[in-house]
Amino acid sequence: MKAFFRVYVSGGALAALSLLFSGPAFGQRAEGGPPATDPFGRRVVPARAVPGGRYAGHTVTGIADNSKKYVGSFLDIKATDGSLRRIQTWAPSVVRISYFPTGRISAADSSISVVQPPQPVQYETTCNHGCDGPPPAETIKKYGPDVCAGLSASPDKLVYSINCQTITIDKKTLAVTVAENQVSATKLATEAAAAFRRQAAAPTAATQPEPGGAGVRFRLAPGERLYGTGSRALPLDRRGYRLELYNQAHYGSQNHEPNLNITLPTVLSSRGYMLFFDNHAAGYLDLGKTDPNVLEYGGEGLKSLSYFVITGRNQAEILDRYTALTGRQPLPPRWALGLIQSRFGYKSETEMQQVASRMRRENFPLDALVLDLYWFGGTKKQGDFTWEPTGFPDPAGMMGRLKQQGVKTILISEPYVMRTSRNDSLVRTQGLVGTDAAGRPFTVGSFWAGPASILDVFKPAARNWLWDNYRRLHNQGVAGWWSDLGEPENHPAAMQHAWGPTRAVHNAYGQVWAGIFRDNYAREFPEERVFNLARSGWAGLQRNGVFPWSGDINRSWSGFQAQVPVMLGMGQGGVGYMHSDAGGFCVGGIDPELYTRWLQMASLCPILRPHGEGVPPEPYFYPEPYKSAVREAVHLRYQLLPYLYTLAWQNTTTGAPLVRTMDYEESYELRVKSEELKRTVYSESAISLLTPNSSLLTLNSNDQYLLGPNLLVAPVLHPSQRQRNVALPAGNWIDFYSNQTYTGGQTVSVPAPLAHTPLLVRAGALVPMTAYRPSTDQFRADTLLLRYYPDAGTPNSSFTLYEDDGHSARALAENEFATLRMQGTYANGQSTLRLLSTGNYPGMPAFRLVRLLVQRVAAAPTGLQLDEQPIPAEGYAYNPTTHELEIHFLMRTDAAVRISGLQLLDARAVLTTPETLTLEAPDQRSFGPRGTTLRYTRHAAGAAELRIRNAQGQVVRTLPLEAAAGPHALPWDARDAARQPLLPGVYFAETQGQHQRLILTR
Repeated sequence: MKAFFRVYVSGGALAALSLLFSGPAFGQRAEGGPPATDPFGRRVVPARAVPGGRYAGHTVTGIADNSKKYVGSFLDIKATDGSLRRIQTWAPSVVRISYFPTGRISAADSSISVVQPPQPVQYETTCNHGCDGPPPAETIKKYGPDVCAGLSASPDKLVYSINCQTITIDKKTLAVTVAENQVSATKLATEAAAAFRRQAAAPTAATQPEPGGAGVRFRLAPGERLYGTGSRALPLDRRGYRLELYNQAHYGSQNHEPNLNITLPTVLSSRGYMLFFDNHAAGYLDLGKTDPNVLEYGGEGLKSLSYFVITGRNQAEILDRYTALTGRQPLPPRWALGLIQSRFGYKSETEMQQVASRMRRENFPLDALVLDLYWFGGTKKQGDFTWEPTGFPDPAGMMGRLKQQGVKTILISEPYVMRTSRNDSLVRTQGLVGTDAAGRPFTVGSFWAGPASILDVFKPAARNWLWDNYRRLHNQGVAGWWSDLGEPENHPAAMQHAWGPTRAVHNAYGQVWAGIFRDNYAREFPEERVFNLARSGWAGLQRNGVFPWSGDINRSWSGFQAQVPVMLGMGQGGVGYMHSDAGGFCVGGIDPELYTRWLQMASLCPILRPHGEGVPPEPYFYPEPYKSAVREAVHLRYQLLPYLYTLAWQNTTTGAPLVRTMDYEESYELRVKSEELKRTVYSESAISLLTPNSSLLTLNSNDQYLLGPNLLVAPVLHPSQRQRNVALPAGNWIDFYSNQTYTGGQTVSVPAPLAHTPLLVRAGALVPMTAYRPSTDQFRADTLLLRYYPDAGTPNSSFTLYEDDGHSARALAENEFATLRMQGTYANGQSTLRLLSTGNYPGMPAFRLVRLLVQRVAAAPTGLQLDEQPIPAEGYAYNPTTHELEIHFLMRTDAAVRISGLQLLDARAVLTTPETLTLEAPDQRSFGPRGTTLRYTRHAAGAAELRIRNAQGQVVRTLPLEAAAGPHALPWDARDAARQPLLPGVYFAETQGQHQRLILTR
């Protein structure tokens, strides 16, 4: 959604605009009429859970191959109330559990998510031994006749052991329990009772009944953490919240927003399982809000319910299986990992060329420019799909000229066709839009841009019409797409679609829309990779080539802080490219420090895309030293391109998100058994404070992340912060900029200068890089800068680099790619690095120049060999100032470098004692005589006070701080110690060496 007012400024107006206040957000209603917050509205009556019956009988149906060998099966359990439960093997460590209240197996209500068919089951495995011939009579008597199919029956339960999972069904309650044999005998996912019907209450004049449907409840273990669930500006651990499953746009959203544009019906547990509820109807997830010990899912109007339980040894294994089930992200075009510049919005070819030219002139990289809705003429022309001729008289020529400069063009489109659009009559008369109950075209009168129709993407004719427009634009030179407002943003409940009413299909809308690009590119442009910026979708959206962003985020420190949990939560739901409008989209004024910190983080995120309205989002508008700090950050991103592109390959082949939580590869086995978890206290604020050196210290980090396996990013999320705490996993960690070494397994304080955000490298890591070039079009695989961090605590390390031509959609399928396996060893002053190349692709260089950059080297080594031959003096150089050893050589396929007498700097970083308190951004940095609220978080209990100083440094007020650990708010009334109003001016809040700049206005 776009703002109702816009202010554009030049670079010279920065100083004047730096004091802008944050304006109000604009609320939107789905339909006309009174506000949704009507205090005299009808009371909502929850649907009643109808208890199910008890066990009445069961059957096992086996699926055999041509040799009559079991390759799969399902277990049906009949209940005394006539309902039916089906437990179906699906894939190793993946089981589907369904509930049919009527007792009849029917097609599932929907599955727009699952693409993997049931996989063959090998009954004789390390987990299931099967039967070698007919079982003895006593075995059949004891366990039942289906023992060879993995089912054993007893008077009180059924135990179904299959695919390295054990599923137990309590005959009294019909509750299902799933355990993972490979992890431990500990029960993982346990239903609190059988799945149930949700029966709506009868409506009255004073009440509004909650819709009926179906639901299921699960028991939660003490200390169990619950992750995922989609785009939520909430702590990573979502336990204690009740969350909607209904995609919604929130203009100017900030931190603590529970429901944004992409909700996912997935919950990832810290105990080693994921629950995936396979339906897109509107619903909810109650994650211990109503009952602290129960997780509940409910879907509106469901006539049956199906969910998957996916188990694994860590997040990596679970997400591998989940993305195999729901589809994996195709490889992006290489240019997608470059800087994509956007704003609301460029209005002409002249502006486009000016931006491209100035980015190059100011030494900023650029790979794509995004055209917002002015390309077709503005808000009233949504649905036109034709270029505005005054600003864009030669669109094909413009895009061709930009492409020659290494700049791609991305176009916005929306699902709305304005009543003022040239296509209004066409889409309505041809039946391409949503309708009312009588089948007439529905007009959305309350859409923010004016009355409009919504395209019914569930109709083949509407999809074909859209594709006809996209094809034409593609053939003119469009390289990527921007699918905006795709929830849809304003979607009246009374509207009907080909698949059903609004609330039944709303969550599927963005998914089906994105499928238009995926399906038609595969058919008509099979060599091209899809790039689609979209802000809505559902489980499995990643397979559509979607690169989602977090919506119209507020341009504020709170909006910025929301991005880490949003990005990580989406990654825990299989979506690897979540990102944000870097710099913030709307409402707030110009804040150069906020912009710098946001761009520094975005440069180390899956997608880098500055975007905004009202203030300039292009980096060259900002003064020094901010502009140089941003330039350094985006240059580093381009240097890391080989590493980032390899992470993209990992995502495509394993489902691993590019940005990962701190515990991504941590074993669940140890965690499930840990007694520390039982001491965790959950609350609405989800504050979890662990003791220093705890093995679980980094489990719930909401303000730092791993970029791939080897880089730890700690964004600076508060103004004026020049030091920040970082929770380190086990092992040594090395500062990317200073090469200082930090001991892991603890929280340390690290420098956070304005020049760069803290970036730490895992000891032993191999980080492939390249020379900076201003466009990914200029990337050359014939030169590799390989940073190596040998470490005594990590004797063996490895990394596999992926390469291809950067654009072919068939690269993986046709084996047109190459990998470079890097293996490093270090022990007793001796190090060996082996480079093993395999594969080939069009354009692959015959030779590669390798610049091996060995870090933390205390002195020149005593011996160097390449492929067992001494390296001549001109083949290496040692820099005693940076303590870097560079070895350069040409390689064709494989190479081995041996370093003898390698002395490493092992001095620990000094002054690493963690901060006990973080002074955070106030509610308002500019405020009037009513004052503002100052905020801080205590990381440990203690005594302290906060001083307010004036511009001359004099203390005008001293305020006590809370001693308890946790987040705190401190109101200040803009008065001095004598309680007299202070004069307007600049003031500083200060405590423990930290400060916040405050501006008191009249």
